[in-house]
Amino acid sequence: MPQAHRTIQVETAVSAPAERVWRALTEPEQIRQWFGWEHEGLADEIRFIFVDHAVPAPPDRIGLAGGQELQLASEGDRTVLRAVLPPSADAEPGWDAIVEGWRAFFEQLRFLLERAPAGRRSTVHLTGSATGAQVLAVLDAAGPTRRWHDSPRQRIVVDAEGRLLVVAAGAPLADGAASTVSLTVSAYGLDEAGLDLLHRDWAARWRAAVGT
Repeated sequence: MPQAHRTIQVETAVSAPAERVWRALTEPEQIRQWFGWEHEGLADEIRFIFVDHAVPAPPDRIGLAGGQELQLASEGDRTVLRAVLPPSADAEPGWDAIVEGWRAFFEQLRFLLERAPAGRRSTVHLTGSATGAQVLAVLDAAGPTRRWHDSPRQRIVVDAEGRLLVVAAGAPLADGAASTVSLTVSAYGLDEAGLDLLHRDWAARWRAAVGT
């Protein structure tokens, strides 16, 4: 059976050499520093995607399950990272959860490599249903932030403490309709007490803005 046609769906330029990006995509301990968010099965998920069902073709391609492929293109002192994906029959018009997932994960990877935060990554991941204005109010409550990435369904900022805050929504953030929304906070070098405080702080901000 011929392979399904693939198209470039996500592309991010990372200010790091291709060799460094390659290690971040192929070494499980590195992957944990940027991929997804913490949950009980994260280590198994990383192994399934990036080890057991990955076909590395050094130095610039990694085949993944479902016909997905990650590609690296070196451009001087930066690397263009692409996720090449087959069309999804289940995707809603203008929306594909896999595409949006890679978009967020690539930005989390870029943050790791460009900012080089010290210590092990910890995360807070919160979900609910809200309008774009409601979920963006969570970022407003974070105080001064620096914009990291903007796309119709995502806004990513860095707060004053150097943490990466990723807001994602099923509908464009500019729309007034409610949709599934999420917040992922990435922090590095926290001890147990610091992580507990991070969870309590962001859960309170989430409830105040989103109500769930």
